[in-house]
Amino acid sequence: MAQAFFGGVHPNDMKAATNEKAIEQLAAPAEVVIPMSMHIGAPCKPIVAVGDKVKIGQRIGEPGGFVSAPIHASISGTVKAVEPRPFNMGGKMMSVVIENDFQNTVCPDIHPVDDPDSLTPEQLVEIVKNAGIVGQGGATFPTHVKLTVGEGKYCDTIILNGAECETHVTCDHRLMIEESERIVDGLRAAMRALGVKRGVIGIEDNKPDAIAAMQRAAEGREGVEVMPLFTKYPQGSEKQLIYSVTGREVPSKKLPLDAHVIVINVGTAKAIADAVIEGKPLISRVTTVKGCVKEPANLRLRMGTIVADAIGECGGYTDEAGKIVMGGCMTGLCAPNDQVVVMKGTNGILVFNEKDARSYEESPCIRCGRCVEACPIGLNPYLMKHLCDKGDLKGAEANNVMECIVCGSCSYVCPAKRWLTASFKNTKDAIMREARRAKK
Repeated sequence: MAQAFFGGVHPNDMKAATNEKAIEQLAAPAEVVIPMSMHIGAPCKPIVAVGDKVKIGQRIGEPGGFVSAPIHASISGTVKAVEPRPFNMGGKMMSVVIENDFQNTVCPDIHPVDDPDSLTPEQLVEIVKNAGIVGQGGATFPTHVKLTVGEGKYCDTIILNGAECETHVTCDHRLMIEESERIVDGLRAAMRALGVKRGVIGIEDNKPDAIAAMQRAAEGREGVEVMPLFTKYPQGSEKQLIYSVTGREVPSKKLPLDAHVIVINVGTAKAIADAVIEGKPLISRVTTVKGCVKEPANLRLRMGTIVADAIGECGGYTDEAGKIVMGGCMTGLCAPNDQVVVMKGTNGILVFNEKDARSYEESPCIRCGRCVEACPIGLNPYLMKHLCDKGDLKGAEANNVMECIVCGSCSYVCPAKRWLTASFKNTKDAIMREARRAKK
């Protein structure tokens, strides 16, 4: 068993409705709206125009920099619009709208790779880059950047994140059961790309069926091991996972690579294998849809599928939606409406009715210290909240608000219902805006 990290909480995982439901492959929707930003980093530039005919897997968005990833058509059809559309993160984002011709015509560039085992590390990274693969655990960091180790640094361990500690979400659980061989294929490809000899698949011990499936898939695969993890939130956060698996701490304000580790989600590993073996770009993903829907499910959805259409595939709403959360309850973000779309990091769509969606009023802090005990980073949420409420960005930054992983543990345990995590996220965003403004 892995080591236990400091802090954390034990929320009700709320996974029972979907953790035994097999992944359903849905037919392509009549229309997709594909945003030109589905990753951390520079948005893509559209390279198609209204009226263009596109094929499945055809590149429609060109990366805007090194920390970026190309975007591909998830259906075949006609480009209906290239314009700003409602965005999951709020506001609008330049998007390519494609009307399905239902011919399912695949781009001729997509075909099985000749002898994947003979690919050089450079070729593997280039394939991952061209496939537009980004982290599917929610962070959406371009994977080819992770697989590119700078001078003076090295990686000796790749960890596959199969913890899936977030509440409600079960897409990774099902993927590990149903696509275990392909996940290991992706891990081995990443190991070869970095010349790494050790690959560890970390899975919380409340998923014994997933552990067993991955152990069978890992058998006989050189350097690959499966490590059961204590069930504790946020076990799937990079720094906590690295400590649990290796006992190493990622230095303050540093990256996992500074601990000689990279972390890849199991869904990302599966996407790597699809690209390396079959030449497929990332145009679909598994998403858990549940809450006030008639038939909760784990669905494989095309990128750009409108959330309302995904909910319709689950039989529609059972109650008036008070809030739609993209992701899980602890780290997910509220969508402005059901017209936003499935993106590369969309692991969950949760629908809450008006009663469950209501917000609590903040009460005065009672100085109980529970937030300090729960923080897995070892921060002082009480002090940070005080500074954030004052608008003291410099003070909040000096007291390590930028180290906050926005996991929600402090808010979960707070008896006064303080809006801790929301304050920290807003302050982190404000600090980054100020930093960008200062560079101009």
